[in-house]
Amino acid sequence: MPQLVRTAAVAAAVVALALVPPVRGAAQQVTRDTAQLAELTVTATRLPTRPGAVTVSQTVLRGDDLRARGIRFVLDALRDTPGAMLVQQGSFGGVTSLFLRGGNSNFTKVLIDGVPQNQPGGAFDFSNLTTDNVDRIEIVRGPASVLYGSDAVTGVIQVFTRQGHGRTRGEASAQGGSFGTALWNAGASGGDARLGWSGEVARTTTDGIFAFNNAYRNTVVSGVVRGRPDDRTDAQVAIRYGDSRAGFPTDFAGVPRDSNQFNFGEQLSVGLEAGRQVHERVEVRAQLGANLVDQGFQNDPDFRADTTRFGFRARNLAAVSRRSADLRANWRAATGVVVTAGAGAEFESIRSSNVTSSVSQQRVTQSAAVFDAARETYSGYVQAVADLASGLVLNAGARVDDNSAFGTFATFRGGVAYQVRGGPRLRGSAGRAFRAPTFPEQFATSAFEVGNPALSPERSTAWEVGAEHALLAGRVQLQATWFDQRFRDLIQYQFRPGQPSYYNIAAAAARGIETGLTVTPVDALTLQAQYTWLDTEVLDAGFQQGANATFVAGDRLLRRPTHQARVGARWRAFDRATLGGNLLVIGDRADIDFRPFPSVRGALPSYALVDLSADVDVTRAAPRQPALGVTLRLENALDARYETVYGFPGRGRALFAGGRVRF
Repeated sequence: MPQLVRTAAVAAAVVALALVPPVRGAAQQVTRDTAQLAELTVTATRLPTRPGAVTVSQTVLRGDDLRARGIRFVLDALRDTPGAMLVQQGSFGGVTSLFLRGGNSNFTKVLIDGVPQNQPGGAFDFSNLTTDNVDRIEIVRGPASVLYGSDAVTGVIQVFTRQGHGRTRGEASAQGGSFGTALWNAGASGGDARLGWSGEVARTTTDGIFAFNNAYRNTVVSGVVRGRPDDRTDAQVAIRYGDSRAGFPTDFAGVPRDSNQFNFGEQLSVGLEAGRQVHERVEVRAQLGANLVDQGFQNDPDFRADTTRFGFRARNLAAVSRRSADLRANWRAATGVVVTAGAGAEFESIRSSNVTSSVSQQRVTQSAAVFDAARETYSGYVQAVADLASGLVLNAGARVDDNSAFGTFATFRGGVAYQVRGGPRLRGSAGRAFRAPTFPEQFATSAFEVGNPALSPERSTAWEVGAEHALLAGRVQLQATWFDQRFRDLIQYQFRPGQPSYYNIAAAAARGIETGLTVTPVDALTLQAQYTWLDTEVLDAGFQQGANATFVAGDRLLRRPTHQARVGARWRAFDRATLGGNLLVIGDRADIDFRPFPSVRGALPSYALVDLSADVDVTRAAPRQPALGVTLRLENALDARYETVYGFPGRGRALFAGGRVRF
């Protein structure tokens, strides 16, 4: 991994030097500077698009707002998103899954500056993703495989790094609080019309919520260099590196019993994007990305050599790589009409090893297993977006992916929106998406797990209709969306001696309503309310039988609440302090309790969390005087007792306080 970091640093320096030539002439027509595109979003169409021209559901979270509320982890930020259920097993660093619109936890594609972050097969652990140096987070709900390929079944989450502009600025902050938590970060940014940059380093440490073996450490380094050598060309390189370690005392059922097992990992994400206006109507863009992960688990013997004569050690290591390339052309066929044609390639690989050592009567035995696999995907896609003066917006696209392991798969998406003059904005969309099998599902060769090379991707078809309406000059905003999804060819495991263990056999459905209300009675005060009703159902239980199975025909999918609501308020007081409050209510969820034997299926009770925050400007920046501020955050203010997974308690009341300096 150190070699990867050095390589990325050299690449960033080369790009920065290449972009030094001065700009001559007007700015580029399709600019990528988020400072100039504050009202535009990118993820829904892969084009800078005004919100009124997006035909699918989307939410945008601003990094500055999240940090003002003291939110340091993206998983806590996503709780504000309609239809998003976050599930964390244990304390800080515990495996964290997202169920978006009732889909599986591997049905949401995660990108950082355009670079895919999911493991092959869609899994993504949100436990280590922080808001450090984040400009904004765009969440698109609904099928998006047309633009992003595998994993984008129920949505896409893209994190954008802050881009520097204006005079050079510096910032540093530190926080401390409950559970022995300490956080600090330091960064700087700057730039002008031809060259901009930002960089930040951040560190998080905590003792965790359990009495022993629960320490968590996370270091993040991130940066962006972007430039425009002339009025037709732009380029950007973005890097994010993370190094984490989390001790966890619990077993699979949540019972604390191990004093030294831990997870660890390093991740490097590098993205390079460049574009050129080759004609007044044609722009060509190229994107390269690499996401390299070294991760593992280690469990040493829980004994002292002078008192116990038995021991066990397990160590699992995995090196996972996803490299991607994308080339596309955007043709402005007419006023408000853009046709995109693109081609992409992705190369995935994994090398994992499992080493088990046992100690008995001073004798040591060791066994090892190594798993290697790789596959590649080539794709072609086309999209047309028409944003017409009449208020009508049309969007249609199609894609074909050809994978070396499972063959060819086609997806589509179409949408329409219309702004009624003086009335609501109406929209609707429909599409098809897929998730590729994991490497073990296709290639495993162990005694109890045999891959099935004949597997097909899991697939979905989905549609939604929605309406948005602004009243009283925009001070009151209403929105509502109905969505319906069908998941087919879901992959299940069944042990069959000498036969493949995985088959496309199960099916499920998820439908629901997402509603939202935002009221701004005065400029300094914003009130929000959201409610999501979700109905999930197992249509085909596949191999699974019994009341305690993961899939029970006609029953709900696990860990998805039927009811979910949020109420929030933010007040800018005296132009110096931002005060906030948030109430999150999660309804009961079906889950399986593995603590008894045999395991039992039940319902986790509903719970409500209240969070309070304050961000105060103590002094304003002035010549030779930095700006000073303080931040307070009270999580779970009412000290609610709850679980998102049977046996794993959520965090109790916690207070965090800190300060910052900007210059």
